[in-house]
Amino acid sequence: MLQENKDKQRDFPLRLLTLRLLTLLNHFNNMSLVRKILYISLLYTSTLFSGSLVEAFNHANMHNHNMKLAHSQLNIELASKIYQNKRKNIKLIADGFGRYYFPQASGLDNTNFNLPKKTVRESFLKGNVNITLSKELYNKEKDALCALAIENVKKASQNINQNRNHLLLDLIHQYFKVLENYDTFILSQERYIFSNQELEEARIEYNVGELDHIAYQLIKSKNLELKVAQNIYFNRVKNAIDDFELISQVKLKSFQPLEKNIFYNKKSIPSLQSYQEHIISTNPNLLKLDKDITISQKNIALTEAKYEPYLTAKMGYEYTNNFTPIFLGNTYESGVFIRLSGTIPIYTAGRYKAEMQKAKVAVIEKHGIKDKEENQLLVALKKEYRLYHSIPLEIEALRSHLQTLKLLENQAKRKIEVGTISFLEKERISLQYSERFNDLKRLEYNYFLADTNIKFLSGTLNISELKKLENELEATEISIKNLDNLII
Repeated sequence: MLQENKDKQRDFPLRLLTLRLLTLLNHFNNMSLVRKILYISLLYTSTLFSGSLVEAFNHANMHNHNMKLAHSQLNIELASKIYQNKRKNIKLIADGFGRYYFPQASGLDNTNFNLPKKTVRESFLKGNVNITLSKELYNKEKDALCALAIENVKKASQNINQNRNHLLLDLIHQYFKVLENYDTFILSQERYIFSNQELEEARIEYNVGELDHIAYQLIKSKNLELKVAQNIYFNRVKNAIDDFELISQVKLKSFQPLEKNIFYNKKSIPSLQSYQEHIISTNPNLLKLDKDITISQKNIALTEAKYEPYLTAKMGYEYTNNFTPIFLGNTYESGVFIRLSGTIPIYTAGRYKAEMQKAKVAVIEKHGIKDKEENQLLVALKKEYRLYHSIPLEIEALRSHLQTLKLLENQAKRKIEVGTISFLEKERISLQYSERFNDLKRLEYNYFLADTNIKFLSGTLNISELKKLENELEATEISIKNLDNLII
């Protein structure tokens, strides 16, 4: 009887094992990789084909919606700056008028002036032309507006840098979301395959009366849950890919894993102090808030300038052609004129004081916002830095545990050959190894994310980080096109 049970245990998994090998043959090596990071191929425009991470970022830098808005805002501020500067230039103005007069009777007909009775033409035209040059000699308000426009341009430029850093951060984070969801999907497949094997054994035991109906139904319902979970995790992979394509504005075709056995604990780790110094000097958010403070200070100067006197000089030439309804006929007037005009505010009914107080409070508020942001960034940096230091230790500890599990799995393979354990028990050990290996990959993802977050917070994140990651990628690619074929 014992030998018969052993034969059953050896025979029933063959069909499911064959199915597993056919389904996961092309993906087994990928399932056991230490680290994965996304490698994308670009086929979005005629200039992007089979691109890299760097090319994806460069494309997103030009086509991402937030980047387009940031560049549009810069163009608006540049136009505003040009407009304010042009307002200070010399102005040349030409104006005039023309009047057409209909025939009319003379009011002098009945007077005793010995003048001709018909003193009005049938019709006539009166015209005037003025050509004026004007230049504002003193206007602090326009000077303040020009200075404010310059700062707005700088702020818009800084906003582009801030959006670019956020774009790079979002792109990297989304890569890891795709990878994490893909790993979870593959693990859910392994769990489902093991559940199929468990269900098959339970069916055999149930048919021979060794398993009661309730226990069999529990195993069957668990198998159904795992089948549904496989589809849920697959949809999460597709959702993550959609989000990545939305950020990068490119079509993701494939992604690549990292090289195995990266020595994280041997990587050079700069000091926390150096990152803190970078936060103050290079963090895009703080630099943008600095511009907000500067603009608020310029608004104080603008408020003062609005209530300053101003002086304008004008020089021009005027010509007027007249007609008098008497025998003199046509006459004209012409000449050159020079005029100085000025305005001096005397009484503002408290408006000046109120506006100045409002502008000064705005500066204090901007300083408070910056101080709060700086403190939050420093706290976030400390958290990420601690994580950055501790994860390599966790990685090495889990690697050591995985080595032990691998030995246990090899031992189980030998035991199944001599019949001391069942095939299902051996598969349970293999599944345990896969689950812990998936935990290892998550730790490694968190390590790279902590590294990315630290550089983002300190303002040192740039495209060179993508190049470094690309140098650690394997040549093996996981095709997005073939994902639909993975569903069991």
